[in-house]
Amino acid sequence: MQKLLKRTAQVEKQAARRNRITRSKNASDTRRLLLLQQTLRDKARRELYVSARQAQKEDWLLGPLAPRRDVGDKAETYGTVPLRMVENVEKMDGEWKKWGIREGDRVCVVGAKERDHGKIGIVRDVKEKAESCKVQGINLINVPTPDYMKTIGRNEPPVQTTEAPLHLSSVRLVTPLLDPTTGIKRDVIVNELTLTPTGQRFIANFMSPDTGKPHYIPWPPKENPEFKDHDDDTLRIDVEHVTWVPSLLRAPMPSGVIDELRNKYSKFRTRHEDSYIHMKEEIDENARRKKEEMEWGSGTPKAMLTPVQELNRMRKMERKGLEVDKLTEEVLAGIGELMVKRGKRLPPKEKKEEVDASSLEDLGDTTMDAAEKEDPAEAVDVAGLDVPAEPRADAPHP
Repeated sequence: MQKLLKRTAQVEKQAARRNRITRSKNASDTRRLLLLQQTLRDKARRELYVSARQAQKEDWLLGPLAPRRDVGDKAETYGTVPLRMVENVEKMDGEWKKWGIREGDRVCVVGAKERDHGKIGIVRDVKEKAESCKVQGINLINVPTPDYMKTIGRNEPPVQTTEAPLHLSSVRLVTPLLDPTTGIKRDVIVNELTLTPTGQRFIANFMSPDTGKPHYIPWPPKENPEFKDHDDDTLRIDVEHVTWVPSLLRAPMPSGVIDELRNKYSKFRTRHEDSYIHMKEEIDENARRKKEEMEWGSGTPKAMLTPVQELNRMRKMERKGLEVDKLTEEVLAGIGELMVKRGKRLPPKEKKEEVDASSLEDLGDTTMDAAEKEDPAEAVDVAGLDVPAEPRADAPHP
């Protein structure tokens, strides 16, 4: 079971690593795609502005002889700008900045390149991911009427006027502040807003004269939408009526559906049935036995342990609380019976003959007498052993 849980945890780590790599790659691809889209939109917008300036210069130079450009397909939509071209591409999560501006705030256009520089208006729409906002009555452009609005039966004009989005860096918040010298409230353009983790905003470099603390600017109130009841609406009492009560006697769905939703043999599964655990344990045990048989059959040094290694193995198993394999008398008897059955005979036990001490002394005396009578140059056979005698001092060398 421990090996099964270990395998499941390892698979989960590998899957998490693969998902992390895949998310990083997908984020990089998405970032590259968004940058390409923004580049293409900027290029198309720039080409449109250049062609418009060239046409304006040509009309001024030619005067009455200037060609008419509002003909053909552009007879009704000449001079319009596609709304998609002027909108910025939304950035990825975590890569866009929080500017602290919301719908209903009064802002002033401070961008030097904006044509409505210095005008004040109310924010009508904010797209935080695209870092853009639409200010009511400011930066108006003519856009062609979409085709879907022409096919629904309404008499829509071919050209409509709407606000083009402005980048949030081109606008500043306008709020009334109390002048500390005159004591009169007047509108002030806030250059920089600071946001708190709790969602409040304040001016960091301005202290309130009343409290002596940073001046917090409240968020504009949200308009609560009005909902009207109709005859075909579902009543709340019908929605909250309980029609099914779960019971411990039966599952909320058939077991087959549960197996389909949660794979019975999934490698990510953490809860298994007893039969599956038993099957996995048998597979692991058979693999272990087969590995040991192959090691002992090949006679590799890994299978043969020294006495010190055997002692360390026994101590390690005792610390883990496992049973230490010991060769008891019963095991040895079983091994002997198995060897006999396979045709291997056990070696006969050697019989030790008892020798009397007096006979050993008589044998020693007899040997000494024989050595004195015979020629010392000759070998004497003592108890079946050839022992050469020591040579004499006056004997010639060979």
